[in-house]
This record gives sequence, structure tokens and C-alpha cells, in this order.
Amino acid sequence: MYESYFNLKEKPFSISPDPRFIYLTAQHQEALAKVQYAISQRMGVSAIYGDIGAGKTSLARRLWVLFADNPNYNFAMIVHPNFPSTFQFVKEIRREFGLDKPPRSLSDALDEFQEFLLSEHAKGKTNILVIDEAQNLKPSNYETLRQLLNFETNTQKLLQIALFGQNELASKIDRQPELKDRITLFGALTNLTYEDAIALIDFRWKVAGGNSHPFDQSALEAIFKYSKGLPRKISKIADNALIRAMSSEMRSINKEVVDQVATEVRLTEEFDYIPKKKTVKKVNKK
Repeated sequence: MYESYFNLKEKPFSISPDPRFIYLTAQHQEALAKVQYAISQRMGVSAIYGDIGAGKTSLARRLWVLFADNPNYNFAMIVHPNFPSTFQFVKEIRREFGLDKPPRSLSDALDEFQEFLLSEHAKGKTNILVIDEAQNLKPSNYETLRQLLNFETNTQKLLQIALFGQNELASKIDRQPELKDRITLFGALTNLTYEDAIALIDFRWKVAGGNSHPFDQSALEAIFKYSKGLPRKISKIADNALIRAMSSEMRSINKEVVDQVATEVRLTEEFDYIPKKKTVKKVNKK
């Protein structure tokens, strides 16, 4: 839409998780390194959590880039894990690994999956299961993951699991002590610093084919303020600001444009959601 106006080859701030546009800050590199280490050492399960828009899905997609086409790995990814039953969950995991034959029962499904993992392990392959939005798993399916971790040799886990989810994933894992005890590595993603936020904007602009981005200093500061340093919100604001600039035939984007966009996309303070505190009714004792 605005690509030709700003001499770009493609949109720089799409919120789709295109691996080419993933900017890895120091904390993202650390989180990714933790998961890669857990996979390489066949340690079993790792968990990465953070706020909405902190870059968890981008990291999950980065793992897909790293492992999906490597013949030494079997890579499976589930992005909508809210399955109502354990049987459906296990069937989807099997299907992602290429086991399409419908199992007769949950017991058969698990037995056949274990045989598959053993066979692939014997071939020297590492089996990886990535689950995005893992905070949406049913409690019974956290237990299912614990069961899958029981598939192991004397020294290694047969299935490497990487969980990515919102902050509530951590508290949900806390309520599953047997699974929590098996998680070897945790990682938390926090909001970007101002420097990282600006570096992200510059990085994505250049990947899209641009030279110098059109945001002046006041606009950059405003983007950081409204986005609170969350990558997805940074991209959302920047994308809408480019649309507004093009429609107004502007070549430079200032704070006023960003202020207008932030109001339009409901990121100003009046739209901040503050959960209401539950009130406890006092009972008067007679």
C-alpha cells in the first residue's frame, strides 16, 4: 500500500511472524540459546514466557527456521493447543510428526508414538515439539506433556518440548509440580529498552529494502511510550503511521502523527485496561 511511496520492496512492520523480520535483542538471543541448548542436550522441556506481543511467537518461528528443514531433526509445531481432550491433543501431536493413521484409543496412540520416537532416535534424529500459546493448554494436557517426557532412554529424553506462552504460563506450570520439576530451563521475555526498540525499527526497515526510516526523534520516543517496548505494538503503531503519512503526503513522521495513530488503535492511556479488584462483602456479626 505504502511500499512504493517510501521506496520499499515490502511492508516492514507486518505483525505476521515472518522469520526474516525477527530482530533478536540480547534477551531474545538468550532465550533462544536456552531452548537450543536444551534441545541439543536432549534435556526434555524448556519454557519461555512473556507479555502479549513480547516476541514469543517470533522465537518459536525462529526455531522452525533452524530445525524444520534439517534432516537430523523431526520438527513439529502446534500453534493452537486448546484441545478439549487428551486424545485429541495426542492425535494432533502425532499428526504433526507425520503419523496420520487414526489410533483406536489413547493408549494405542501413546504406544505407537513411543515406538516412532524410539525408531527415529535409533536413526540419530532428534524429535522436537514446539507449542505456542501454551498457556491455553488444558490442565489435563500439561499432565500429558509430563507423560510424553517419560519416553526416554537411560540417558536422554526421546522428545524435546519447547513451550512458549503468555505470563500466565508460568503460574499454570506452578500448579503442575510434576511437570514443573521436569522443566530444565525457564526464560522470561520482558519489554524492550528504548535502544532495542529503535534498533528493531531500523532493522525491519532495512530488511524491507529501505535506507533511512522516516520517523524523527519525537516520533520514535512516542512509539516507544505508546508501545511500552512491546515488539508487536511497535510494529502496529509504525505500520499505521506510515499509512497516515502516505495519505497526507508526508515524507517525515513526527510525534503528532504517532499521537493520532496511538489514539486510533486505542493505545493511549484512556484505553489501558485495569482489572477491577474483587470486593469482599463484609458480614455484620450480630
